[in-house]
Amino acid sequence: MAYTDAGSDPAIRGKAAVTVIGIHALLGFGLVAGLAVKSIIVEPEPDIIGTEVIYDVPPPVDPIEPVPETPVPPTSTPQVPDSPFVFTTPTDITVAPVTDSEPFVVRVPTPSPIPMPGTNPGPVPTPSPEPIIAPVSATPNNGPTGWITNNDYSRSDLTRGREGTASYRLVVGSDGRVDACEITSGTGHASLDRTTCRLIERRARFNAATDNRGARVVGTYSGSVTWRIPE
Repeated sequence: MAYTDAGSDPAIRGKAAVTVIGIHALLGFGLVAGLAVKSIIVEPEPDIIGTEVIYDVPPPVDPIEPVPETPVPPTSTPQVPDSPFVFTTPTDITVAPVTDSEPFVVRVPTPSPIPMPGTNPGPVPTPSPEPIIAPVSATPNNGPTGWITNNDYSRSDLTRGREGTASYRLVVGSDGRVDACEITSGTGHASLDRTTCRLIERRARFNAATDNRGARVVGTYSGSVTWRIPE
């Protein structure tokens, strides 16, 4: 009905023709554009199908420990050092005389060789030990019964009737004389104790003590004196 109307009006018919041409142009453009877009589409690459590879892995092997080698000592022959001396046989040297007499011969003696130390010098001598002597204590050589007598009582001790036993200890020097006297147990009377040490230090003589080598040394001596008033 629209085409009937367009044929009756030239203006309308011209517009319709223009419209139809535009529609065809659009369709042609769309067809060309679709082909172009189709030509630039990148086809996807085909999937790569992988193959599983299985390797046979051998089981682990225990390490082998190395066996230590026993060192072998080198076998060598000990070398003896060469002697620095060179010895020759005696040489006869002929010396011409000053005069016309017969020449005489001078014989040069061979030097004696110096003995070299051997590889086995033999046993080394050990020094003999010093003899050990038993030590000896100091011993009196003039008593002791004569060191103190009844005559040594003082008048005051006699009149007061003082008696008792005094024990003493002496220090004897290496010369045999008493160096010190000590009362270890007294008489109960100081005068008797003092007299005891004073007389012993003055009168006693000793054979000095000796050590384990026989040398004279300082020694000691112990004894006692009983003071009793004679009847």
